[in-house]
Amino acid sequence: MVKEMSLSPELRARMARDMQSNRKFDGDTDIPAECRGFAGLATMETVERPSVCGWPYKIYIFTAKHKKPCSPLHINIHGGGWLIGHMPNDTLWCAWLAEQIGGVVVDVDYTTTESASFPVPLEQCMDAARYAFDHLESWDCDPRRVSAGGYSAGGQLTMSMAVVSCMRGEPLPFCMLVNGYGPNEMQYDEKAAKSVPEYWKTQEYRMAGFGVLMSDDNKEMLSTPEIDFMAASEEVLAALPPTVILGAANDVLRFQNLEQARRLASLGVEVTVKIFPDTFHGFIPHFMPHWEEAGKLIAHRIITTSM
Repeated sequence: MVKEMSLSPELRARMARDMQSNRKFDGDTDIPAECRGFAGLATMETVERPSVCGWPYKIYIFTAKHKKPCSPLHINIHGGGWLIGHMPNDTLWCAWLAEQIGGVVVDVDYTTTESASFPVPLEQCMDAARYAFDHLESWDCDPRRVSAGGYSAGGQLTMSMAVVSCMRGEPLPFCMLVNGYGPNEMQYDEKAAKSVPEYWKTQEYRMAGFGVLMSDDNKEMLSTPEIDFMAASEEVLAALPPTVILGAANDVLRFQNLEQARRLASLGVEVTVKIFPDTFHGFIPHFMPHWEEAGKLIAHRIITTSM
């Protein structure tokens, strides 16, 4: 069903443009030279998916050049503040991870909030997961070793995808989840959707603007499991598969990540949590300090965890 949006396309585009004006990464020149060859580690196939909630999207299928029989499959959901689509660093990260696991990585290029609010990105991620499960046999992947993970916005989408599918009575049978510095609590400030010139490019606006664009200026939606995955019932949270939660010491979201780990563990979920020192938000697919250590931890868990 196509959702009619409250924010005008013009205001949405203006907010998205201004929120990206002070971006830390450009996805190209910030890539270390030693990582630029990672694309050659895997083949990439682009699949155009039909409209979900009125919006088409793409997935990219990375198959390791040295793929093993009956290999793991990992669904990757990229970050970018829910505003930015698949970037060059995502290609390199997914190809590297596919090679590390000797398998397949499916990267979801969901419709961003520059164009559409939730639940569009979330529904597309769930559609991509179902597509992946439907193709396990043709890709020679092990149905017991299908995992999902993401970073920043992708971490939130990963976790919400797991809890919402469970709430609907159709849980996606992931063997493991990875939440890389993904938030669950979003800020909201009604000024973020107003034309207040001195407010447009402040950090306060940028953070509040994420929530406004995600929710289509609907504050109540921010407290639903579609966005705040920790708002799901204890029964749903307790049913989550083993979960890896990774954070950065120089990222304010580490406090949310630690609380997510604490609560899930208290409900009996098997949780691995690590906050990496001397690094920053976005460090894993942007190849910042400790990215390889985190990547090898993720790859190890993907390979060794099964249903």
